Amino acid sequence: MVSRAQDAASAAPAAPEPSPAAATAEPPPVPPTAEVNKPCYKRLFSMEAVADTVPGAFLEQLDGWPAQWGGKRLGFEKRLGSLSGQFVLGALFEDAVKAVHAEDTRYRRLGTGNVFKRTGHVVALTVVARKPGGGYTFAWSRAANAYGSWAVATLWSPRQYRSGVSIIEWGTEGLGTMAGFNLAKEFWPDLKSLFHRKK
Repeated sequence: MVSRAQDAASAAPAAPEPSPAAATAEPPPVPPTAEVNKPCYKRLFSMEAVADTVPGAFLEQLDGWPAQWGGKRLGFEKRLGSLSGQFVLGALFEDAVKAVHAEDTRYRRLGTGNVFKRTGHVVALTVVARKPGGGYTFAWSRAANAYGSWAVATLWSPRQYRSGVSIIEWGTEGLGTMAGFNLAKEFWPDLKSLFHRKK
């Protein structure tokens, strides 16, 4: 009897259906881009630098914090200079950590789900980072940025802020600011599309 290719094909076992776990497996990590490895000097002359310093300086000026710096032009210059110095130091510390502990700290929107789920996603991706080979790790570079920059900034801050408690308090606030930027990245596209729909 002559065997045919069709017979062989029909005799072959059917390919197994993909399991639910495989269907929901995490997609392969996005390869590094210039955004991940953006040189520090480019970050210093970017909208990120402006957004991270100027609004904060205005708020501190309105609040009169710290009181020792006064409320006039010189006080504003000190506040802006302090925040700018912290931004530069934070970027340097972050790059130094990433040089020895590869991390991808880019924020990727969830884009779906309720507010609580998406806010949880924002918080999680503020304190964890993707590893180049897949999976997640604690975002040591972000911690170095937030806490390290404030630790050095205490050297030019009023004496009452030169303490470990102050470093923990204001470093944690720095992480909160990073979470705030991620929150804007998560929800701003939705708000923008809502405004366009109303027009």
